Amino acid sequence: MGSNIYSSKNKLNDLTGSEWKFSTKSVINKAYPINMQHKLRSQHGGQKPPQLCEDIIKIFTKKGMIVLDPFMGVGGSLLGASLCDRKAIGIDITEKWIDIYKQVSELEKLEIQQTYCGDSFKVLNKIEDESVDFILTDVPYWNMDALEKTRNKTVKQSKLNNFENNSEGQSKKDWLNNMKKILGKASKKLKKGKYMAVFIGDMYRDSEYHCLSGELALKLSEIDGLTMKANLIWEDNSKSLHVFGYPAAYVPSMIHQNILIFRRD
Repeated sequence: MGSNIYSSKNKLNDLTGSEWKFSTKSVINKAYPINMQHKLRSQHGGQKPPQLCEDIIKIFTKKGMIVLDPFMGVGGSLLGASLCDRKAIGIDITEKWIDIYKQVSELEKLEIQQTYCGDSFKVLNKIEDESVDFILTDVPYWNMDALEKTRNKTVKQSKLNNFENNSEGQSKKDWLNNMKKILGKASKKLKKGKYMAVFIGDMYRDSEYHCLSGELALKLSEIDGLTMKANLIWEDNSKSLHVFGYPAAYVPSMIHQNILIFRRD
């Protein structure tokens, strides 16, 4: 490793040895530009930088391979796939977000990838088992009643609109089981030996830290045929800092998200 030569033995991606070594860093702290119609995409509070998605997709796929996102939102993963010559399939329950994704693609002169509007658990029936090469998704958050209290109304509404089978105030246990059900079904669409990457942020609500990443990782590890391989940390330095808890208690300013990596064995 460490060379700039691409090995024909590389079965996972198109990276050279030195690129491969850099891509195995467990913390992603690269600054991503506010571009690609960011203001338009920001109507969805949970959107991810397309170039971040592109970087992750390039680690786990080769050109021409197929990426699936069962919770696509405004299509950061689909845009990322278009940026690096991959195909993609996106599903979202809210037509507005799919329309924004298509508008951004047209404005940026990028290929419009295949999309479906509907409940992911049902729409996944349309996709053949063992037909996709990578899953990249940002799951909807638990604790919808707490999100009602958030200061960020855009985040609140986007999460509510994007939540499959949502009932406000759903318990954490029900949320975890729902994520296992949907992502378990999605994982069957993966070819054997291929990977799934899941964005999930931890949460501080009602004076308690909820390590949703750990709890979700344990739940998804119960899916037959899936093995957890890594937890990557995305350090999002674009997040604004706030004075939480001052002067009486320590409350963290959440500027990171976890990216759980699983492989279908």
